[in-house]
Amino acid sequence: MKTIINENQMGLLFRGGAFVKILGAGKYTTFGDKTIEVLPIDKEITPNGCPLQKLLDSAEAKDEMTEVTVKNGEICLHFADGCFEGALTAGRHAFWNARGSHGFRIYDTSEPKITDVAPTILGSLGAAFVTEINVPDGSTAVVSYDGKASEYLGEGRYFYWNGAVKISCRIYNMCVRELAITGQEILTKDKVGLRVNFTASWRITDFMKIAEEYGTIEQPLYTAAQLALRDHLGGKTMDELLAERENIGAELLEELKKRTVGMHVEILSAGIKDVILPGEIAAIMNSVLAAEKRAQANVITRREEVASTRSLLNTAKLMDENATLRRLKELEYIERICANVGEITVDARSSLLSQLAQMIGNDEK
Repeated sequence: MKTIINENQMGLLFRGGAFVKILGAGKYTTFGDKTIEVLPIDKEITPNGCPLQKLLDSAEAKDEMTEVTVKNGEICLHFADGCFEGALTAGRHAFWNARGSHGFRIYDTSEPKITDVAPTILGSLGAAFVTEINVPDGSTAVVSYDGKASEYLGEGRYFYWNGAVKISCRIYNMCVRELAITGQEILTKDKVGLRVNFTASWRITDFMKIAEEYGTIEQPLYTAAQLALRDHLGGKTMDELLAERENIGAELLEELKKRTVGMHVEILSAGIKDVILPGEIAAIMNSVLAAEKRAQANVITRREEVASTRSLLNTAKLMDENATLRRLKELEYIERICANVGEITVDARSSLLSQLAQMIGNDEK
């Protein structure tokens, strides 16, 4: 049987299933119980015909292969001709020297934080080998080793080995944040059920104590705000709630500050955004408002009518006392009539002047 081994390959010669020697590039002919296994030189040596240990124990192994042993709890980074090739886990590994020079960096995963490996290499390894933690601007992270808080991180990108130590992380936003409670149901003092939308701004003051005592603070803070809403608004009637809405925000702020003492947060502002009434209550309120507006409109209408009548009365008195003014008023109305009259018919039975005089009321009564 003829076998060709190319320049980018190496061969293993077997006789009767037993490893005999390593073959370089060339053309080979085998007879009988001899066989050749061809392997690529740019991959890790993983023979099918015999254990790797058999190859490493051969006389040719020192010249043809480079080996490395990785212990349990270690991770090895493999470099070929200075270029990163991949990560190796626990076990014995071998590579062909024909590929080039090989280098290895072995790391103990019991010390999980990585400080001397380029992020580009670590990013290419993926989640199987490393845990990546990205802390955004304005935030701080607490890293725990096997559940115990062990390290505090500022803004940046960090990597940890996956291995002997389990890594977990909590990121705390140190910027001012908004707490929103929407549709909170409240039963007022006069037994009216309504819904309230509430908002507050807050920030963390001591994230280390929060990490030790609470883990995360969002849910405890949300619960404190809910209780403050129910207790404070539940002591007011619906009319008081609607009338004192602006002042209630300041009262709620003080109430929430009292309830968050010891939670290591600062409440900066608080207020009610919306008060949503039940459908039947809203309809009644709208009816009352409409009635009030109609009453106000009627008052204004009557006031204007009285003013108009008083003006007419004053005008009538002036014209009754002053004949010249009355005459001017008559002429004014005649002028208006003439402006809207298209034609005038003259009766031939009487003179034109007498008819005009009669129209303008020239005759004295």
